[in-house]
Amino acid sequence: MATTSIRNLCWTSRNLAAVFLICALPWPAGAGQGDKLPTTGQTTGSEAGIPPTREAPGEEIFQERLLLVDINQQQLDQTVLVLEDQAGMLYLWREDLLRWRFRLPGDERATLHQGEKYFALATLSDIAHVYDRQQLTLVMTVGADAFTETTRLSGSEEIPQPTKSRPGAFLNYDLSASQAPGANQRAGQFELGYFNRLGVGTSNLLATDLEGHVRATRLDSTWTMDFPEKRQTLRLGDAVNVTGSWGRAVLFGGIQFGSNFGTQPGFLSFPPQSLAGQAVLPSTVDVFIGNALVSSQSVPPGPFAIRNLPVITGAGEVQLVVRDLLGREQVIVQPFYGSQALLKKGLASFSAELGFVRKNFGIASNDYGSWLGTGTYRRGLSDRFTGEIHAESMRQQATAGIGGDYLLPRFGTFKAYIAGSQNSLGRGHLASFGLERQTQTWSFGTQLQWASRGFSQVGLPTSQMAPARVSSLNLSHAAPSAGAISVAYIWQHNRDRPDSRIATLSYNRSLGKKLSLGISAIRNLVGDTSTMAFVMLNIAFDNATSLSFNSQLSHGGNGDNRQEFSTTLQRNLPGGEGYGYRVQARSDSSAEVAYALQTNAGTYSLDLAHGRDSSATRLGATGGVVMLGGEVFLSRRIDQSFAVVRIPDYPNVGILADNQAAGRTNAKGSALIPRLRAYDRNLISVDQQDLPLDAEIKALRLIAVPYFRSGVELTFPINHARGATFSVRLEDGQWLPAGAAIQEVGKEASYSVGYAGEVYMPGLGPLTRLRATWGKYHCEFQLTFTPSADPLPDLGSFICKGIEP
Repeated sequence: MATTSIRNLCWTSRNLAAVFLICALPWPAGAGQGDKLPTTGQTTGSEAGIPPTREAPGEEIFQERLLLVDINQQQLDQTVLVLEDQAGMLYLWREDLLRWRFRLPGDERATLHQGEKYFALATLSDIAHVYDRQQLTLVMTVGADAFTETTRLSGSEEIPQPTKSRPGAFLNYDLSASQAPGANQRAGQFELGYFNRLGVGTSNLLATDLEGHVRATRLDSTWTMDFPEKRQTLRLGDAVNVTGSWGRAVLFGGIQFGSNFGTQPGFLSFPPQSLAGQAVLPSTVDVFIGNALVSSQSVPPGPFAIRNLPVITGAGEVQLVVRDLLGREQVIVQPFYGSQALLKKGLASFSAELGFVRKNFGIASNDYGSWLGTGTYRRGLSDRFTGEIHAESMRQQATAGIGGDYLLPRFGTFKAYIAGSQNSLGRGHLASFGLERQTQTWSFGTQLQWASRGFSQVGLPTSQMAPARVSSLNLSHAAPSAGAISVAYIWQHNRDRPDSRIATLSYNRSLGKKLSLGISAIRNLVGDTSTMAFVMLNIAFDNATSLSFNSQLSHGGNGDNRQEFSTTLQRNLPGGEGYGYRVQARSDSSAEVAYALQTNAGTYSLDLAHGRDSSATRLGATGGVVMLGGEVFLSRRIDQSFAVVRIPDYPNVGILADNQAAGRTNAKGSALIPRLRAYDRNLISVDQQDLPLDAEIKALRLIAVPYFRSGVELTFPINHARGATFSVRLEDGQWLPAGAAIQEVGKEASYSVGYAGEVYMPGLGPLTRLRATWGKYHCEFQLTFTPSADPLPDLGSFICKGIEP
């Protein structure tokens, strides 16, 4: 069809003159794909240069117009085909309207033209337009409700792809030696780790030497495999079971498989918050949560929604500031309540464990007891309700329960769970209820749990009965001017042992920029009631150094009252290399002095303690050793992921991680960068000031995305330029003409010759064969180069021989 051919040809045009020359020519009614372009001699003289067309006899006649369209000052600069009837009414193509996000009436109001659907402007709501026949422009002003909604996500949902690790290993050590009257002890805790593309395995060992009695005990050994794309983790070896909302944690040896949302940092597992608004003109939307700017995005005219807002746990307000291109602002405020106890609708998490319960951990290396099987499944049935099923079984006992967490809008979360058990002694049941609310000022929580006499569960010793009732209550209030105060009460009513009732009180307040006051108290309300109170006044000299005055008072039910005072001057260890210390004096005439030195290779400490009748000394050393890529590195303890960064042949170059100094390259140009975030983007960069002038730099920043507790290798594309200046003469003694081109034989890169035959050329080898070309002539010569400390050596003069046309 003629119209379709014109539309396909002209849709992307952005130049009105080009539109007239190419598109505004008259098209005969039969023109279509495969037809030749009409010539200017075919013009009929109609108003827009295009003849009227008719769908069929008796149907309305339209004039086809090619108009430059703009909507709500968006500067679309788009030329489209518009129909005009005999009454001057304009009709727009359905596909154009959808592209502009218009809400369309039903198809029964559409007009057919050459098989395509058009809508009259009069059928569209809330539109005013200006049609200029001379300039061939159509400017429309459209109300926000006339558009479909635009959705914007707060933050990026792109998941970084972690780098598979080559085989490597690390060893962590924590050594100590102490000396005191009658007791000399040496101890060491070691962790051996091995990783490859399949995962990471770790094993911990505790070794002690107490007065000649040497003992070594294996702690835990685990192989971990993460699957970031599925947000799942498989563990083989020693692990801790997932307890659900009412279970008890136990250490076991076996297999564990389940969800792990931590393999995708930034993934929101709890129900996201969203906020909607409208914009008449193109606008910028700033999102504030708790007076902090968390997102800034541009939106086109029309309704919009900002989703996946990173709200905090508890009650708060989201504030949306919409600013259009004229500077006008509108503010939208919406309260919310967020809870990480919930899962967003449709999202599920699970965990399944099977193995044997670990006994006497830290005492025996391989003491395993009864077999164990547990399973937990949680699912967000809606954005307000998350359901849970938890089941567990051991030898001669089984327990299962069901319940969930419900969000009370703008108030808090309510949880309710029931469980039943069966063992050799009979059946039992448990019920648990809780209510929690958190705000920036007032917060409270309460939990009630009842269990029958026969209830049993994993982690509860067979010789011990479940508590008949456990209840707790906490209340807190925070105000910037008055400080923060909190109280808590816990009561556990037992069947086979004394009850426990404890009340706590704490108060903290800042007294200016340098001073802070803390008061806390704990009271036991059963048996020989006793009270302990603590008061601390802290003076901060800077971010690392502080002086504190502490007082501890205790009052026993049997009349045993004590009061102790201490003063402590402390400097914390920095994030990088540096030192820290602690000097403490107490009212009982005892004192303690501690000093710690931290380097990139480890942390070393010395502690001296003096009492009334004795003194003690302790030496400590903590660090790690990493083996990766055929190199060995000394490091601080390897608790997280890490990277080996290489800049070959560039020693003593500073390396930064997230713009913080993290290490320097060794003699080979390699550096170990510890403490990287697993599965997240870690920005690794080079301190350019440490690079020499002859460095050929292709990148100063790289992104590292390591697996859990594994290492990745990064090589920066930084090389020695191996450049030099030299001059070239011809065989007759004249300088090579200025503007001639010099290139290495067999390579494409060329370099221009300057005045007096001077040339600068990088990438030189020990012996380089060069060719000079100017006009229709060329000649060749050889250049010898020996690298030196000079960043820009002058190699002297060379003669180019064998001039040929």
